[in-house]
Amino acid sequence: ASETPPRLSGAALLISEIPEAKLDLHGLSAREAEVQVCNFLERHARTSRGKVVHIITGKGTHSDGPPVLPGLVEKLLREEFSHDVVEHAGLVGGGAIALRLRG
Repeated sequence: ASETPPRLSGAALLISEIPEAKLDLHGLSAREAEVQVCNFLERHARTSRGKVVHIITGKGTHSDGPPVLPGLVEKLLREEFSHDVVEHAGLVGGGAIALRLRG
């Protein structure tokens, strides 16, 4: 008897899906990153409904002081884009976020 593999759900499903698009913020200032994230999410909220996208923030290892971009992206997801993003989770290893857009 062949066993069916367990079905993924929640964060496991979210981070396992191949993203529709990726935005890499490496090397950007906080202000530049904010503009890029807003443009990216506004565009994909319209064109990639129900799909998964990734935002690569980096881990901040090249920053002076604590990493800024992960917190900035979290804040944007929580405040500006809470109505466009159904769920989000950090990717294994850190430095990136997977998010599902509202369908």
